[in-house]
Amino acid sequence: MDNCDKKVYWVWLSQIPGIGAKRFHLLLERFGDPIKVWDAASEELFSLSPVLGKNVVSDIINQRQDKILDKIYESLRSSQYRIITLLDQEYPYLLSQIYDPPPILYCKGRRVQDNYFGISIVGSRRSTGYGRQMAERFGYELAKAGIIVVSGLARGIDAMAHFGALRAGGATVGVLGCGIDRVYPPENKKLFKIMEEEGTILTEYPPGTSPLAGNFPARNRIISGMTNGTMVIEAGLKSGSLITVDFALEQGREVYALPGNISIDQSAGTNKLLKEGAKLVTDVWDVLEDFGIERQKGQDNAISVQLDFFETQVYNALQEGERHIEELSKDTKMDIQKLNSVLTMLEVKGIVKQMPGKIFIKTWDA
Repeated sequence: MDNCDKKVYWVWLSQIPGIGAKRFHLLLERFGDPIKVWDAASEELFSLSPVLGKNVVSDIINQRQDKILDKIYESLRSSQYRIITLLDQEYPYLLSQIYDPPPILYCKGRRVQDNYFGISIVGSRRSTGYGRQMAERFGYELAKAGIIVVSGLARGIDAMAHFGALRAGGATVGVLGCGIDRVYPPENKKLFKIMEEEGTILTEYPPGTSPLAGNFPARNRIISGMTNGTMVIEAGLKSGSLITVDFALEQGREVYALPGNISIDQSAGTNKLLKEGAKLVTDVWDVLEDFGIERQKGQDNAISVQLDFFETQVYNALQEGERHIEELSKDTKMDIQKLNSVLTMLEVKGIVKQMPGKIFIKTWDA
């Protein structure tokens, strides 16, 4: 039996309703290979009902149909995505070492390099301008240093971490809580398109899977499991990002947190993590030093740019956070036409970013 034939049975078993990673590995431990589950007598499978549940066992038996295998063969030939199993060389090594690694990954974009260092950046979807600025900055600086940046392709902190890594020309991986053929959230369509070409998108859920709320906690174990450490930038006390942190701790990975404003909800979770022992991060070198990457003499994080008089005015007006274009016009005493021209140049130089609703934020300290 060739590798393609083996892969078909791995995909078949993983796609049976009720067979998540834990039940898959339980069956693998019992039978040794998914094809042996296909060949097993019904009585033997029903003997596992106390562990798997009768409905799941019935689904396994009912799904043993050649037409289902034929459909999986077709999916393996897809040009839209590729399917890798836990046994394939492309499977990320760090992820393979967690307690319940997903047996199947559906992937788009670039292959994840071997023997990589990775950091996951997670945080609030309802982020502040400061949080988004820091997510992009750390995404950029980590990627520039050769670290793979992993996040969840969600709005807010996740999206900005990906954008930062992409702008650095580095590697970044987005992990979905839905099928590989779904764009969620819809407003990140542009980011998805870029990630398909310049980054990597992956999920354990088969094509067609909706972004159900229950999928995301399991998704978070992949985000932390793919990396050596998890960095939290803005998270409330009940943020899903803290679930990622719990997984990171269970997996024996590092946890980093960026301190935040004590007067806002988005910082309550991160500040609590710091009290509980997470490593405080105010500089990318706080992370890079843990990977044995040493700062060279005279090396820092400042981006060397030259600003003219008008650009400096706008830059200074953005020092305290995000501003609407009309606020900037009032602060700088520039008309909108002139201001738009200046903002365009600042965006080209990479130190100002436009957000939805004509909101602008400073992305770097010039």
